[in-house]
Amino acid sequence: MPIPLYPEFAPISLDMRAELHPWFLSLEAGLSEFTFSNIYLFRHNYNYKLSRFAEGKYLIIGTKNGRTFFSAPWGPPAMPVVQELLEQVDYYKNLNQSQATELRDTFLAAGLQIVEDRDNFDYLYDSTEMATLEGKRFHKKRNHIHQFFAQYPTGFEGRMMTSSPKDTAAALELLERWQSTREDRSDYLPSQDALHLRDELQLTGRIWTLNGRTVGFAQGEPTQLGRAFTIHFEKADGHEYKGVYQAIFFDWAGYLKDQYALINREQDLGDPGLRQAKETYRPVAFVRKYRVEKASWIQQA
Repeated sequence: MPIPLYPEFAPISLDMRAELHPWFLSLEAGLSEFTFSNIYLFRHNYNYKLSRFAEGKYLIIGTKNGRTFFSAPWGPPAMPVVQELLEQVDYYKNLNQSQATELRDTFLAAGLQIVEDRDNFDYLYDSTEMATLEGKRFHKKRNHIHQFFAQYPTGFEGRMMTSSPKDTAAALELLERWQSTREDRSDYLPSQDALHLRDELQLTGRIWTLNGRTVGFAQGEPTQLGRAFTIHFEKADGHEYKGVYQAIFFDWAGYLKDQYALINREQDLGDPGLRQAKETYRPVAFVRKYRVEKASWIQQA
C-alpha cells in the first residue's frame, strides 16, 4: 500500500518497509521507536497511521494512554501544519535533543512548549563494559551471574537465532512461559510478531538454553547509523531461573561488543522498578526525547 499524501493517512503495512526502511536507517539520533520494525510491530498498541509530504518527510500518528499524538522522525513539517495537526491530536511526540534545542524558541513563540519526556529516554550502555562488568560498581551484577552459574554450572548455551521453525517454536514457547507469569500483556503480541517476521524485518536474534530447555531470547537491530544496537525484545524465564536475565545480557553483550560501541536497552516507561534495574547497569548516556504540548494544556494540567 502506498503512503498517501498529507492530509490523508493510511495504517502502516508490511509492504511500506521498502519505502520507509532506508529513511529510518538514515536517522542519527537513535530513538528506539524510530525503526520500521518497531513502528510496524507496535501498530496495534498505538494504532499507527502514516502520511507523507515528499520523499523523506513522513508523519506518524498514534494513540497512547487515551491521548493522540503525531511524530515526525525526519523533522517537523512547516509551523502551520504543526499547528493544524495539534488541533487534531493532543501532542507532538519524540523530538530528539537537537530538534528540541533548535525549535524551542520557534515553538514557544507559537504558543507551544517543548517538554522533556524522561519516562521515554532510551538507556545507552558501553558494550565492552557490559561484556566485562569490571569494577566495584558492577559488583552486584557479577554476583548475580556467579550465583546463576553456581546453581547451573553446566548446560547454559547462547547462540544466534536461525530462521528454522525449531528456533521460532522454541522462542514462542519461552514467550508463553514469560507471559503466564504476568497480569498485563505488555509487548507480548509485538514480541510474537517479531519472531514470526524475523527475516522480513531483518531482526538479529539470540536464544539461550539451559540443558536443552529454552530460558531466554532477544531480538534487535542496529540504530544510530550503526554505532548502537537496540534490543527491542528481551525475554527470559526469570520466574523459574533467578539471575537468568543478568546471564543472558552478559552473554549478549559479549557478542555485540565487537560490532557496536553502544547497546540501547530502550526506555523504562516511568516504571520505578524498571528504572532502578536499568540505572544499576550504569548507562553512559541517554537518548533524550521531548514532546510538544499546547501551552494552555500544560497550564491546565
